[in-house]
This record gives sequence, C-alpha cells and structure tokens, in this order.
Amino acid sequence: MTGRHEAAQPDGRPRFDLADAYAVETPDDNRGLYARWASTYESGFIADNGYVYHLGVAGAFAEAATVDDGPVLDVGCGTGLVGEALRSFGSWVVDGLDLSSEMLDEARAKSTGDGSPVYGDLHVGDLTATLDLATGGYGAVVSCGTFTHGHVGPGAFDELHRIARPGALFAIGINPEHFTNLGFTARFASDVAAGRITEPVVHRVQTYASGDHVGQVSPVVVFRTLC
Repeated sequence: MTGRHEAAQPDGRPRFDLADAYAVETPDDNRGLYARWASTYESGFIADNGYVYHLGVAGAFAEAATVDDGPVLDVGCGTGLVGEALRSFGSWVVDGLDLSSEMLDEARAKSTGDGSPVYGDLHVGDLTATLDLATGGYGAVVSCGTFTHGHVGPGAFDELHRIARPGALFAIGINPEHFTNLGFTARFASDVAAGRITEPVVHRVQTYASGDHVGQVSPVVVFRTLC
C-alpha cells in the first residue's frame, strides 16, 4: 500500500495520518505502514490528534479488573500506550502482541516510573492467523486500535478465546463503524447464547481530545470468558 496521505515532519521523517491507517486492507499493508511510521507514531498522530482512546480502554479494564486478572495480553499493542496506561492503574503483568516488529521495538523501550519495563514478553503475531501462544495462557486481554481496520473482524475472537483461560477479562476497543457493520454485535450475541462469554458491557469513551475528530466516542466492550 502507498501512503496516500503521507506528510513529512520537520525532521523529514513521514508523519502518520489517520486516513492511511483506515486505508490498510491486508496484514501486509499493515506491516508496511507501521514499519514506516513506528518511530513517529506518537510524536505525529498521537500528539496531533489528541488521541486518548487508549486511556478509555485501560480505564474500562481497570474498572472491572481484580488483582488476579493476569497476565494481561495487550493485543495490537503498537508503541505501548495501553500498556503504559495499565501499569499506571495497577501492577498487572502485561505482555504485548503486534503485527509490526518495528512498533514492538518502540514498546520494548517503554518503562515505568521505577525503571522496569512496561511489558514482559512481546510477540509478533497476526490475528488473522493462528497465534504462536499457548492455549489458556492469559487471564485478561485488552486491545485498542486493532479492531479499526477492515481486515481484522470478529473472527479474530476465535484465537483470543483460545489463548485466554476461563474467567479471563476482556476489554476490547472497536471502531464504531466496524462495530456496527462487520458483525461484532452478532458475534457477541452468539457467544453469549453459546455460554462462551458473559453479557458484554459496552462503554463509550472519548477517542480524541483535540483536532478534527474531537467529540468522537468509541466503544470498549468488556466481558469475561466462561469456557
């Protein structure tokens, strides 16, 4: 994919643009985009748009979580914004998963106030394929920014449920349009009916605090696995 909306920062490096993120259609598109923009993702897109969705996702998780809800897998962790927020709310052990090794390099550099790494293990993984993670290994799953692209739909929950143990807490951010149009509501209803998950609680949280998209809210779906 070619970054149709690419612009340069003052130092000449490409600046991340929301339209480019929404234009990705395949995992390879995703890898190419974030390989180019990993180093400027926070200084460009996050700062320019006042992006705060990660804080809402982490807050929804923390509101429902107990000290036993771990380890936590941060799915699509990117540069580590959700992990940083989670560690500020509590002392959970947090691992990260992302399709982009370049984004994981940024997350790997993140540390807490006491100097310890934000993340334990960091994994390269594709949610549209089988993950190289053990069955039932996680007590919680969070995600922010992954279910915003058309190639990652509700079918990804098959793998996420596999790697989560019974009773695992999920807090999943989903693009508002995708939530309606790609079948997420139907997927959650089917999982409830089958006894796989608890009835989801949908929080609507602020996505941007400034910029062109200020005022937009996005869902964070919170539930627990039952089997």
